[in-house]
Amino acid sequence: MLEHSAQRTKVAYLLLFSLMGSFLAGALLHMIGMSYPAFTGTIWYYRLTILLQDLLVMFLPAYTLYRWIGGTPMKRMGLKRTGKLPLALLVTLLVFAVSYPGIAVVARWNEQMVLPDALRGVENWMRQMEDALRQLTDLFLSGESWIDLLMNLFLVAATAAFVEEIFFRGALQQLLERWFRKGHLAVWVTAFIFSAIHLQFFGFFPRLLMGAVLGYLFLYSGNLWLPMLYHFVNNASVVVITFFCGENNFLEQLEKKPLTWGAIPVMIASGVLTYFIFLRFKRLIDDQKHDSD
Repeated sequence: MLEHSAQRTKVAYLLLFSLMGSFLAGALLHMIGMSYPAFTGTIWYYRLTILLQDLLVMFLPAYTLYRWIGGTPMKRMGLKRTGKLPLALLVTLLVFAVSYPGIAVVARWNEQMVLPDALRGVENWMRQMEDALRQLTDLFLSGESWIDLLMNLFLVAATAAFVEEIFFRGALQQLLERWFRKGHLAVWVTAFIFSAIHLQFFGFFPRLLMGAVLGYLFLYSGNLWLPMLYHFVNNASVVVITFFCGENNFLEQLEKKPLTWGAIPVMIASGVLTYFIFLRFKRLIDDQKHDSD
């Protein structure tokens, strides 16, 4: 149905489907809240909220669009197996290990940003949004049973990694790449939207960089399993560390520490190493494509 449509039309349909899914998820949650008022505000209600948003706002819009475009949706969005997949997954883990320190430094800088006095009201509003989202995150990660851990690994790590990469890299980035005819521009525009849609200004820049890393993993490999693995490991590490460390969570303590000049070499080294790993990774992928031709 949309196979021969312009790429910008496909992007418009994707965003429209996502918006419709958001309204539908809100309506369903409102109906559930009206029918079972005691259920609202519970951890299971918020888990259901996340699940509905993942399904209706992210997964179904992307899947429906590619079903209308034609062919096999999941395969066209990049979910495929290759003979070199195990090696590529190992490279992805290496990219995560090397890029994480630099992104963590940017996260600390972003968290501690202070806007000019003229924008103090805007900053207070953004801080209030951050605090509300942090309270919800803390509620999610506050469970102490193994069931809570497994549920968080499923929802916060596995499901989030799967549906967000389906929507942002598998659908949106590919459409933008064909529209712009520039892969790098598609990666960064998608990363910008990926970060902005989370509505967390004081986490915008590290999420932007992470989105770019995810985008380049997909741009160079054409395989969506790679950014999914990176995304899963990133989210799962927070879930596991919070579960086992609790109030002694060193990730939260690290965020509160002021930045020192020693963080700059860490950030630079992380960025440079990540860049060279991507260069090597791209050459390996290009050599594989050349050998298969």
